[in-house]
Amino acid sequence: MKLNIREATIKIKLISETERKHENILADAFVTFKEEEGGYFTVSGFKIWKSKFEGGGLNVTVPRNKHFEFCKFEPAFWRRLKLEIIKAYEYEEIPIIG
Repeated sequence: MKLNIREATIKIKLISETERKHENILADAFVTFKEEEGGYFTVSGFKIWKSKFEGGGLNVTVPRNKHFEFCKFEPAFWRRLKLEIIKAYEYEEIPIIG
């Protein structure tokens, strides 16, 4: 099977402090990959979290449970995707002034 991915879009779901299972988890991310022929697939379960160490910044984990990662990405692709997810999160965090 050959998939010609045309674009990827990222949706962020912020997690309120009362909904958090862990204090460092900030949001969930969903990445939708769209192919040239119009089909698409969505990978859900990415977690955005802040480092507990001072100056640690933000990080992203792939969908997983305790014993298994559900996705494996080529390292260079994963670095680019992680940066795009963090950018989408930072954009989502900008307050709307009305």
